Amino acid sequence: MSGRIFGSSRVARAILLAAALAAPLAGCGGPAPQTAPLAPGAQPQVSPRTTQEQRLGDQTHPRILAQYGGAYGGPISDYVRTIGRRLAAVTPQANAPWTFTVLDSPVVNAFALPGGYVYVTRGLVALADDEAQLAGVVGHEIGHVTAAHSAQRQTQAAVAQAGVLAAVLGAAILGADRSVVDLLGQGAGAAAQGVVASYSRSQELEADRLGVAYIAQAGYDPAAQAGFLRAMQAQDALSAQLRGGSYDPNRVDFFASHPATAERVRAAEGAAALAGGGAGGARARNRDAFLAAIEGMVYGDSAAQGFVRGQSFIHPELRFRFDAPSGFAITNAAQQIVMQGRGGRIVFDGGRDPGGDLRAYIAEAWAAALAQQTRTGQLQFRPTSRIGGMEAAAALMPVQTQGGVALAHMTVIRSGAGRLYRFFSVVPPNNPAALAAVERGAASFRQLSAAEARAARPWRIDVVTARPGDTPASLARRMPFDRAGEARLRVLNGLAPGEPLRAGQKVKLVVE
Repeated sequence: MSGRIFGSSRVARAILLAAALAAPLAGCGGPAPQTAPLAPGAQPQVSPRTTQEQRLGDQTHPRILAQYGGAYGGPISDYVRTIGRRLAAVTPQANAPWTFTVLDSPVVNAFALPGGYVYVTRGLVALADDEAQLAGVVGHEIGHVTAAHSAQRQTQAAVAQAGVLAAVLGAAILGADRSVVDLLGQGAGAAAQGVVASYSRSQELEADRLGVAYIAQAGYDPAAQAGFLRAMQAQDALSAQLRGGSYDPNRVDFFASHPATAERVRAAEGAAALAGGGAGGARARNRDAFLAAIEGMVYGDSAAQGFVRGQSFIHPELRFRFDAPSGFAITNAAQQIVMQGRGGRIVFDGGRDPGGDLRAYIAEAWAAALAQQTRTGQLQFRPTSRIGGMEAAAALMPVQTQGGVALAHMTVIRSGAGRLYRFFSVVPPNNPAALAAVERGAASFRQLSAAEARAARPWRIDVVTARPGDTPASLARRMPFDRAGEARLRVLNGLAPGEPLRAGQKVKLVVE
């Protein structure tokens, strides 16, 4: 949840956006136009950059920064820029403008826009094992630019979708179109990612092949790209494990702009072999330089986005916190916090305070907007008048959903800093336990003192050297995770299951 003040959002607008986006988003996930994959050894076609492509990238870049929480500065920003320029210099567009940006996002993602705009997130940088792997990702994105893939896939429309996808999350529980509900049901984390561009299978393979060629020409080990794709597979498998689901490495992820499929790993390995990479190659990996660059980098959510800490959400910049009900997991999306559990889903957001009576706000703005989109019943106010010492109001209202009549629960809190904060949920009728859980979550909202805000710090990457006797399990106990610590450490460091540590080996840890 971004630290910036949100625009005044209305539920009605969110539902309208959901309906408008249902068809385009479904189209992104459907079969894309296919072309025959390149034959081994064939040269992918590259295109001269057009004025239109450059203008499109220039116009869209500020919106990408806003959607992803801005650029992440510091040494890693300069480091990625240096890698990007080294790779761009070996492309047919060496003399065109290039902009390489590290986005302040914990999501593992990378993408490109027309006009030479290439983005990698903090989450992706942390997952890489060395400079060559990071260069492989950047080279892949450069390949999308030089082959004009982003322009072909109508990036501008896709970016517009990314900008409002978080709003759709709030609409899903209000009985929006079933296709939207199904889309969002695959995980609130998708909203955090945003969908910037989807490419056809042949375009992904073409960008892989271009990326391998570029990193080889720039002096990197071309086998590194396949290594990062395997790291993404391991990350996806771990994420599935943490969700309690299963993982299929051959499945194309609907939401991933760059699915790490087994097919792509095999293709990248073949391209690396043709480029002279693989075992015994003398090409650069530069792991020590990479680890030095990411030392101290924020891991997970930043202070500007707020932190999920167990069952609590803490925002040190906006100085508030609340607790999710027992059994609910918290996802920090760009403009909303989503709490998901067997008891349903709770959406938290905020905006500018328009002033006036809070009960009137619920009745005339919030409930009225719901009534324009679905059948509603009599609004019933709850006895809530203050939460955490702040003025508050809460209400229940029957609403018609896809599953029948349910109760919409609305709580609004006036922070005193020119902001309103809202909790919204839909609970089954005649289920006092579910209603009580929702109300406990809203009632836990409170402001942080200045000392509490200062004490709330993000996690960071710490690089340590393994000593004799150190194991993945023993080092994992130094990280702040409450489960799957060793599995997380292995994925973060590219260690296969059962692979031991060597004395003197450098290891990435996540520390408080």
